Amino acid sequence: KLVKIMKFEFVLSNTKKEKEMINSNDRLHHFAKAKKTSHLRKLGEKQALNRKEEQFSKDNPCHIEIVIFSPTRRRLDPPNFYPTIKAILDGFTDAKFWTDDNYEIIKSMTFRYGGLSNIKSKYRIEIIIKKEKGDSYD
Repeated sequence: KLVKIMKFEFVLSNTKKEKEMINSNDRLHHFAKAKKTSHLRKLGEKQALNRKEEQFSKDNPCHIEIVIFSPTRRRLDPPNFYPTIKAILDGFTDAKFWTDDNYEIIKSMTFRYGGLSNIKSKYRIEIIIKKEKGDSYD
């Protein structure tokens, strides 16, 4: 059984003028994608630096649940936002939140739809870190 131990929240714009979300179906120029990825990575690093209750490692692995809240009722496919999540999690790695973001440390990652964000033109993303019951924090 998995138990939640911490949650991170990100609110990201998705307007034509300011589009922070990266969808795997986007066909971005590599410079534009690199700029967005760098921005998201810095957002992830900033939040992770403030939340280092413990460092995850091979001996202290975790599971991640990604919840995507949409600004509109349009249907969406939450795993399509993996490029956005990957950049944020790389920021966690930069902050030394975990020793690496490989399969030995992050045992699983799930995506799900969370409903409406209730924030005009913005997605809300929750990144929930879980551990197996029996590890610390249960």
